[in-house]
Amino acid sequence: MTAVESTVVFANRIARVTCVRTIAQDEWRAAVQLSGELDVANAAAITAELDAHIAAGRRVIRVDASAVEFMDSTALGALVHASVRCRNEHGSLILTGVPRSLQRLLQVAALDQILLVDTADRG
Repeated sequence: MTAVESTVVFANRIARVTCVRTIAQDEWRAAVQLSGELDVANAAAITAELDAHIAAGRRVIRVDASAVEFMDSTALGALVHASVRCRNEHGSLILTGVPRSLQRLLQVAALDQILLVDTADRG
């Protein structure tokens, strides 16, 4: 698995931003970090990264969302898709470091009933 970059156009510059990257992996587990604005432009990258781990036999995937600034329905759909695939393989996808704005979105959409969200770090 590799880091997936997106091109972001700012008013005064163009930058390459890594939105999905694997930060650790072994035979059974993977840790993936999401960052920035996740939407239709990079949802396929999220799906590809997570699907590659599942195809490689990793059954516990921790997804760190602490650096996520925005997430639309296509990016959420990618997480739900991967979570369902993990469950079908007797594994689990766990969201960690979920920002309050994303926690609220998950609650409103009732996705907190579908996705496993690690709440250990909530104050």
